[in-house]
Amino acid sequence: MRITNTQKHELSEIFRESGLNLLDFETSGQVKEFKIKYKFDYFSFYIDIHDKNKDVYHVTIFKVSNTKANPVAATWEQVKGKFKVWTKELFTELNTPTGWESFESENFLNADFAELNSDFSESEKASIAQSIFELKDKINSLELPATSLVIINEKLVELNSKVDKFNKFDWKALFIGTIANLIMTLSIPPEASGLIWEYIKTAFGRLKIKG
Repeated sequence: MRITNTQKHELSEIFRESGLNLLDFETSGQVKEFKIKYKFDYFSFYIDIHDKNKDVYHVTIFKVSNTKANPVAATWEQVKGKFKVWTKELFTELNTPTGWESFESENFLNADFAELNSDFSESEKASIAQSIFELKDKINSLELPATSLVIINEKLVELNSKVDKFNKFDWKALFIGTIANLIMTLSIPPEASGLIWEYIKTAFGRLKIKG
C-alpha cells in the first residue's frame, strides 16, 4: 500500500481551490507518507500509512489553534475532508488582518504639514541611507522567495536614490506607498509583512527629520 500520485493530485486540487499560495508551502515524504507544511510557521498536514488495513490512513494535523497534535485514523475520503477544512482555516488565518499591521507615518517617518516644501539636509540623507541599509539586511533575513527579496532590495535602492529628487513629504509618501504595494503585489504573508513594518519603525525610529 502506498500514497499514490492520484491521491496527491486530489489533495492538490483541494489546495488550489482554497486560494492559498503554493509558493508558501513545501511538500515532503516517500512512498508511505506525505506532508504539506507552511514555510513560515508550524502549520502542517501529515499523512502516513502504518496499518495493514488498506483503507486506513493516519493523519497528523497542526491547526491554526493547536501547536500539538496526535495522529488519528481515517479513510481516504475522511482525509480529503480534513484537508479541505485545514486549508480553509489556514486561508482565513493568513488573510485576516490583526489590526496591528496598520501604522501612521509619524511613528517612524515623522511626516507633517511643514514638510510639504522642505528638502532633506545632507545629514538626514545620510541617516536615511543608513536606515535603508539596515532595513535591507533585516528583510533579507526573512524566509521569503529569493525573487521577492531581489525586487524589494531593488526598490529600496531606488527609494534611496530619490531622496535628492523629492521633498520630505513626497518622499515619505512614496516610501510608504512603495512598501505597501510591494507587500500586496508579492503576496507577502501577514506575519512577514508585520515584521517588515516593525523593521521600518526600528530602522527609521531614531531619525528626527521634521521640517
